[in-house]
Amino acid sequence: MRYLGPYDVLAVAARVLRCPSEDVVRRTELDAIERVLDGVRMTSGLAEAAGVLLAGLVRARPFDGANRVVSVAVVLQFVTLNRADVQLEPVADVDELLDRIVSGEAGHREAAAFIRSRLEHHPVTAEDLQDDLRIELLLGEETLMQEWWRGTDMYERFSDPARRVIVLAQEEARGLDHTYVGTEHLLLGVIAEGHSIAARVLSPLGITADAVKDLVVEIIGRGKGGTTGSIPFTPRAKSTFEYAWGEARARGAEQVRPEHLLLGVLHDRDGVGGQIITKLAADIDQVRRKLEERMNYRERSEALVAGMLTEDTGPTWTTYGRRHHLVHELNAVLDENERLHEQVANLRDLLRRHNIDPDS
Repeated sequence: MRYLGPYDVLAVAARVLRCPSEDVVRRTELDAIERVLDGVRMTSGLAEAAGVLLAGLVRARPFDGANRVVSVAVVLQFVTLNRADVQLEPVADVDELLDRIVSGEAGHREAAAFIRSRLEHHPVTAEDLQDDLRIELLLGEETLMQEWWRGTDMYERFSDPARRVIVLAQEEARGLDHTYVGTEHLLLGVIAEGHSIAARVLSPLGITADAVKDLVVEIIGRGKGGTTGSIPFTPRAKSTFEYAWGEARARGAEQVRPEHLLLGVLHDRDGVGGQIITKLAADIDQVRRKLEERMNYRERSEALVAGMLTEDTGPTWTTYGRRHHLVHELNAVLDENERLHEQVANLRDLLRRHNIDPDS
């Protein structure tokens, strides 16, 4: 079972309360959160752990404002992390449970029973298990990344998929016996992550892991020996991070995603990553256009859902729960749409190779 840390809880609170992370830290009782999380780690079973988490946060009231909505949102995040979901309808039943917890009539056992009756587990695929193993093996690398960003808030600006890209980039650099992480390794990291818009744009254009690695070896060669310890980022890689953050902010995103990192690689045409994309795709501007088309489509769809759920009265756990479920369903639809888009693009390429005009 996967557990949340204090900073994961603070990140959820920042999203729900719609305020900067530093404000959340000032308004939150961190000691109370850590005590609740300690209790969760001592509990076996997802429903039982979620019950301890919900009852503990509701009673401890560590959040200054909207404690209920944040508590429920944290539980939803915890359950989702463990590939499950909790149905919040009818909302009157949830309200009643929260009232009973506040009054002391109900505790973690009642909360666990309530959650268990509404828990929906998602099937675990072989790909999920492989991803879990890979991430567990790379946790040490992520710690190194945090050390490099210590003293800045850069690490907090990155979404989990973007952090995974950078962890995988470090793995790719190590696999090539390189003593640094450059834009070429970031490109390999985007491809290896595999689930983002960025990865799905690159594949139909022939920008695959094997093709990129071949060109990396051709351009700069392999290293002369294995590397141990922290692998530093090149100045170009650091500039890519800053550019990605600027793109994310310009698009109204709260965190950097893999597609923002790819925009950074595309921006630096003289970097090895940019050179490789130019060699494989010929027109680097076309790659950027295709990426931005996909990004714009997803952003418009997400904004539509967010607009449907906006209320002048501020956040409530009910609207957050509805947003959680709708955005989850929306992302599933968008992912399926992107897969269909790839299949259509592949079919069109196949027809062209056989001298058949796909538009005729």
